Amino acid sequence: MTAQRLLAAVLIATAAAAATAQDTAYSVKGIAPAGVRMMYLFADGDTKADSAEVSGGTFAFSGTRPANALLALTDKRRGWHLFNDGTPVDIDLNRMTIKASPLNEKLFAVGRTMDSIDARGMALYAEFEQAQTDRSETGRRRQAELSRSMAALSDTMSQVALRLIRANRDNLIPVSLISTMARQLGLPTLRSVLDPAAPYYSHPALDWAKRLADNAERALGNRRPGLQFSDISLPDTTGTVRRLSEWCGRGGYVLIDFWASWCGPCRMEMPNVVANYSKYRSKGFSVVGISLDSNAEAWKKSIAAMQMEWPQLSDLKGWNSDAAALYSVRSIPASILVDGSGKIVAADLRGSRLGDKLKEIYGF
Repeated sequence: MTAQRLLAAVLIATAAAAATAQDTAYSVKGIAPAGVRMMYLFADGDTKADSAEVSGGTFAFSGTRPANALLALTDKRRGWHLFNDGTPVDIDLNRMTIKASPLNEKLFAVGRTMDSIDARGMALYAEFEQAQTDRSETGRRRQAELSRSMAALSDTMSQVALRLIRANRDNLIPVSLISTMARQLGLPTLRSVLDPAAPYYSHPALDWAKRLADNAERALGNRRPGLQFSDISLPDTTGTVRRLSEWCGRGGYVLIDFWASWCGPCRMEMPNVVANYSKYRSKGFSVVGISLDSNAEAWKKSIAAMQMEWPQLSDLKGWNSDAAALYSVRSIPASILVDGSGKIVAADLRGSRLGDKLKEIYGF
């Protein structure tokens, strides 16, 4: 799991403590990745991790946590989930081997499967960044090809996660997968895997995913499909104040795209937005970016680097953005697709879902 996926997921995945569960001793020791000086262990919703200094290439943690709590071991670059099932864990993060309970050994194998897909995604994105330096027609074709590959890989990750969830329905491994992939799975799939009959359903680390599934439409707030878009004024990259109504409700479909230069998942998704914009702009499709940046220079450099050839707005307030508050945006990337009359027709279209929706609209 990459650091971005880990640190976004770990604090959420461990966000609920099993207050009534019996405490169980844990022992986690091992060989740290080369060059790492500190290891960290999150558990039970603690926002501060236990830490262990790496000495002679090794580390060790011990303590007590509720039985079967979902632990997250990390070097702040990558992370590995473990269950606190009372069996000591001995892990070699250079050779990627583990000695633990059968459950944790199986969970480690599942994590390696997901990591391999993640690594392919990062490699594709590195290729895409390189291709962006080539402004020729050949370079543009390569960017479009890589964008499609990244969108397909995102879908593959969701499909593999779903397959692994279903294959492990009789144990706790889905807790790790659902905690990490809940938003990417999509609401209908998330609801299907949160089955009250499943033995993992009552695990406290899934409480936030249940709330997400139960309150998804309400949580969308002013992004809810069927509503009219809400207008707002924000500065563009020149400092000129513009209104969303300059683009929305004027006869063409508009994607209002929330992102930030510091957001890794946004950067991974942006080639997909660029490719769809290039494909459908001649049919009247447009995009308006709303950034949750606070640094104007980083914002503008990212716009140029990612070749985002559409209007960009930001009040440079970061997470305190007025637009984020108006549209109940609590994580990014986030988006709103508005039709020609200004009505919201979809929210948070990512990967192939964006292309599929636009194909449905434009017929190709």
